[in-house]
Amino acid sequence: MTTIGSYQVKVLIESSIEEIAVISPATIDDLPTNWSCDWLNIWNGTAFYCENIVKIVYNNQVWGLVKYGLYPYFYPELAPPIYLEINNIEVHPTSRGDATVRSIEPIGKWLIWYAIKVAFEFCKPKTESPLVILDALDKAVPYYRDKIQMEYLGLSRSTPGEDLYGFRFSRTAAAEFCQRHETRWGKPQLYE
Repeated sequence: MTTIGSYQVKVLIESSIEEIAVISPATIDDLPTNWSCDWLNIWNGTAFYCENIVKIVYNNQVWGLVKYGLYPYFYPELAPPIYLEINNIEVHPTSRGDATVRSIEPIGKWLIWYAIKVAFEFCKPKTESPLVILDALDKAVPYYRDKIQMEYLGLSRSTPGEDLYGFRFSRTAAAEFCQRHETRWGKPQLYE
């Protein structure tokens, strides 16, 4: 399983109270059935030898999920993966969109931070290759471009009838994102 363990992270509750949440690998019992993504179907299609689903939990409730995969993943002991792809990411419906007061923040940024740390642990990108990639729907473009500060690549190849937009982080840009995030929210603590 492609994981780096579990971490305690700082979050802000209703824009004013600082609390601790935990990021850790998800189980099938953690998956919501009433969010936008069909997480049970995503779980069933996950190849856990090279992919994983990770959750962020506060007060015994799942507030966000991310599925990522390491590619190519043929013989990692001979040739390690080159990049990590964030396949799916979703936050609890009450903490997304343009809400002025979110229940909990920053859920998405912590999940991206975790995925980047997995990439640093397992991937050995070529100099010109990205370390982390993802495709997003048009409504998420401003989030990844402006708030996460990923490199925007434009329209991506996607399933017919579904417009997706590509983003990537180089190794340097991924490290800068993690540094900015840890400066703002503190360094996560390994949680056992």
